[in-house]
Formats: sequence, C-alpha cells, structure tokens
Amino acid sequence: MNRRKALGMSAAGFAAGVLAACGGSADANIGTAAKPTIVMVHGAWHWGGCFLKVANLLAALGYPVILPDLKSHGYSDATYDQVVDMADYTASVSAILQAAPNPVVLLGHSLGGATLTYLGELYPSKIRKLIYLTAFMTPTGKSANDYIFSASYSGDPAAASLFQLLSATSDGKGVALDVTKPALIKDAFYGDCSAHDIAIASANIIPINSAVPGGQVSAITAKNFGSIPRVFIECLNDHAIPITQQRRMQGDVPGASVLTLSTSHSSFFSQPQQLANAVVQAIGN
Repeated sequence: MNRRKALGMSAAGFAAGVLAACGGSADANIGTAAKPTIVMVHGAWHWGGCFLKVANLLAALGYPVILPDLKSHGYSDATYDQVVDMADYTASVSAILQAAPNPVVLLGHSLGGATLTYLGELYPSKIRKLIYLTAFMTPTGKSANDYIFSASYSGDPAAASLFQLLSATSDGKGVALDVTKPALIKDAFYGDCSAHDIAIASANIIPINSAVPGGQVSAITAKNFGSIPRVFIECLNDHAIPITQQRRMQGDVPGASVLTLSTSHSSFFSQPQQLANAVVQAIGN
C-alpha cells in the first residue's frame, strides 16, 4: 500500500472535517478560548494520520484538530535528502501557527518534540500550551542526538531493539529504519498495539527520516519558550524513548507538569481514549 494512499487525513483537510462535525465551515476561524485548536506533530518515520484515532475522539468533544505532515513524511512529495534545515522541515506547522487567529495547543510525539522546542522559541504568542508526548524535550545546547547516543540511553536494556534497527545513510543526511525486522519494530514502537494497527503503521512509515531534527541543537530562552506552559505525557512501557530518558529530559528542562500513561511508545494506536483523556487534562492544567 502506498503510504500516501493509506488511511488518514492531515492538515487543512482534517481541520475542515472537524469543523463540519462541529457545525462550522472550513472558512471559519478555528479554535476558541474554550476549545482551542490542537495541532498534533508526529515523530520520526511517521505521518500526521497516525493520530487519527485520538483526533476523532477529541473532535467529538469539540476540539478542532490539525494533523500536519512534516517535510518528507506522509503526503509530502519530498525525500529525506531534500530537507534543508529545521525551518524547512517544520514549514507545514509554522504555516498553521502563522495563520492561527488564536493560540493553539501544540502536541509533539517522540522526535516531534524537536519541532515543539524549535517552534516554541519562535512563536510563543501563537502557542497556548506545549504537550510533549514521550517526546524529546532538550535544553539549550543539546539535541535529541545528544540523548540518543549517550551511554545511559544506548545502554538501557529497554532500548535494545531500537538500536538494532537504526543506521545512518551513506550521504549522512538520513537515519534509516530497518523495516525488514517486524519483531524488533513491534518491540521498539508498538509493544501494546494490535496487529491491525501495526499493519497500518507499516504501510505509512517512511524508511529514512531526515537527520535534521535529530541534530537540531536547542536554543531556548526563558522569554520565549519558557513563557509557554508545558505538559509532558510520559509512557511507562516505551522502548523507543525509555522512561529513564523521558524523566532525564523532564529534569533537564524543568517546569513541565507530568501525566503518566502505562503504554508503549505509540499510545495513539493502543490506548487512544486514555491519550485523549490525558490531552484534555493537559489542556486544562
């Protein structure tokens, strides 16, 4: 199945669907003070539509939801080696923030946390809350790679499967995921997910992620990024970002409220109702 023809909508198309369900139109100003727009940013190798189960639940509660694809993912026609820099990689999300009439809730999963940190510094007035879903939340001077290649991360038994799947591309511009090892893929990313959900994920993930977001060095300030309320939703049984590393980042970038789910890395597949409840709670915090 072609990943661009599989299940799921993203960005403006999904927002329009949510607005129709809520009695609005695609031309309406999305988001209100009571029900802010939620922009959900996927992680490495994934696509915006991976959040569809959770987005439907949030939409039923009246929240407009947007599921953009980062450059080279999902419906994007670009390839990993065409990503120039972080601004280029995150342009789809930047466009949403720039056009938003009201501050949005920005949620990022896994390496999507790098997008949150980057855009949080650039657009603090456009973001009502940052929600890191078992995501990389890095302090000034550090990148996601600084954590991934640290001894405590690479040596964590919980992450053993992950490190058997990763390799750098020969051009140095990408990180390849070995999709020929389904048992390791399941353990690292989808430990508590159904075979059906894993099949959908397998049809939609890209084999090579741009190296840009992993190498993006955080340059956050108290004035900009630090002015945005943050929530970190930790996942206790995550084998891609083990709980030890999630809590390490919580300590390195203090100030986030913490919610806990007893799920694998991909709670949006395995426990969408629990995750939707957590997102609503996070928005209210």
